[in-house]
Amino acid sequence: MTSASLWRSTLLAARQAARSAARAEAAARSVTALMAAAGTGDHADAPASVAPSVAKTASTEAAPTKTGPVKTGPARPAPTKAAATAGATPKPKPKPKPKSKPVHPRTPTTAEADLPRLRPATGPSDDRGPVPQRQEGERFHFSGRCEGEDSEYEFPIEWPEDAAAVAQIEVATAGYLSIKPVTRTRDRIETHSSLVFLSSSDKRTGVRTLLTRDFTHLLVDSNGPGEWSVRLYSPDEIDELAGVMEGYGSTVLAVGPDTPVDCVAHVKSSSWSAVFLCACGRTSDAFKKCGCPVPPGVPRNPTLGAFSNGEALRTLQLPRPGVLQLQTSKPSDPWRLEIRRRTSGPQDR
Repeated sequence: MTSASLWRSTLLAARQAARSAARAEAAARSVTALMAAAGTGDHADAPASVAPSVAKTASTEAAPTKTGPVKTGPARPAPTKAAATAGATPKPKPKPKPKSKPVHPRTPTTAEADLPRLRPATGPSDDRGPVPQRQEGERFHFSGRCEGEDSEYEFPIEWPEDAAAVAQIEVATAGYLSIKPVTRTRDRIETHSSLVFLSSSDKRTGVRTLLTRDFTHLLVDSNGPGEWSVRLYSPDEIDELAGVMEGYGSTVLAVGPDTPVDCVAHVKSSSWSAVFLCACGRTSDAFKKCGCPVPPGVPRNPTLGAFSNGEALRTLQLPRPGVLQLQTSKPSDPWRLEIRRRTSGPQDR
């Protein structure tokens, strides 16, 4: 290569380097001007080449945020309850309920304390012990056991010497059991109301009632295992009604010879009755037909029976010797009987 050619190559390289430096210096001045315009907010003086980029950035910042990948970084603390409820309207506090004051029973006045009231039964009402069974040679006592289902057993009544008899009936069952009196003669057959009825829910009960001579047989109707006992007593063997007596459940009491008297019956039961029966065994509706003498002082139409529902106070007349039959709905129903001497009235004989 000649010296002239070498000189031209060196000159061309120098010129290219100068032009590159000038372009670099111009780019640096443009960037400086752009940064100065961004700092003052005046985008009008910025070069046209960078204006679209600035406008695009502004429009991007004004646009709604789009869902994108989750950015990593420290989690924001959850707002506290106080901060969450700071702007909410506070709820009104409930008014405190007034404290209930203990209710003390009112002290009864003297007049209130003198009113007649019955004492409720205390203790277990079904504590009757085992059902008694007839002993060999024992009279006026009938008993038995039931084993199968839907069984019936009918037997004739062996009567004491008196015209009427008091029956003490005791029964127990795991199913049901009833005892009914029956009239069975050549001319008449009739089944009467149950003297006692027991279901599996009760299991054990007993009753004292009256049997009259128009009953000839007793019918035991049962279902399931059980046992029963019927013991007959004459009126001379039972308690005599005198003075004031209290008790519970159905019973039969003897009426002594010191008659006529009034009997005040105070009974509390859902359904109850108190009826006088003459010593001859006739019921109260046949009082004037039985032929027994009527002592002086007996009203023309004596009240020989009382019937009521719930607690009630009734007065009936006991005109001559016999029995008083009291029947209640439950064995625990209380009663009180008081004997008062009768004073003659305008309707008395």
